[in-house]
Amino acid sequence: MKVSAIIVAAGLGKRFGSKKQFIFLGKKRIFETALSKFLKVPEINNIVVVLPKEDLTRHLNLPAGVSIVAGGKTRQHSVFNGLCVLPSDTGIVIIHDGVRPFITTQIIKRSILSAKKYGASVVAVPAKDTVKIVKNGLAVSTPVRKSIFLAQTPQTFKYSLIIKAYKKAFKDGYLSTDDSALVERLGKKVKIVLGDYKNIKITTKEDIKILKD
Repeated sequence: MKVSAIIVAAGLGKRFGSKKQFIFLGKKRIFETALSKFLKVPEINNIVVVLPKEDLTRHLNLPAGVSIVAGGKTRQHSVFNGLCVLPSDTGIVIIHDGVRPFITTQIIKRSILSAKKYGASVVAVPAKDTVKIVKNGLAVSTPVRKSIFLAQTPQTFKYSLIIKAYKKAFKDGYLSTDDSALVERLGKKVKIVLGDYKNIKITTKEDIKILKD
């Protein structure tokens, strides 16, 4: 069962103020640091990086065998563009945010194994804080904390399942920033793979400052 990876780095960085995926952390851009972890996993046969359309001509000097595709107007469209260019013999797809540079190869491998067994898996960590459900500025309930997990990436699926989920979402006019949510809409259960609190998504300039301090 061949494994393909999609590194999603097509964001415009509106909250950040610039395209954060191209910022250097040391000698590598943020998305290149994330990519480097996937290149170290021998189980992965093919890697696609999704970038903003206007950046496809950037001189990035990516490793041989890594292909590039243009992103779309939303993350969902960008991932779908990546799914559509994967080799026809892809059995498993692992999808990762290009601005999560601190993923580990161990988590990537666990995610792949879990998807092969269960069909769908999402890396997540238990919530450390108590969560409140709020309506009109008032707390109305407090879910049991042990049942609350914070989703990360990678999220990994059998190709036949994730492409079906994406096509149905577009048909229904449903948009989400979470791949596993589309699979859940099919009634499919998603296996949780324990992640790492260090596997943060770089969202604001404060995140960069913390990393450099």
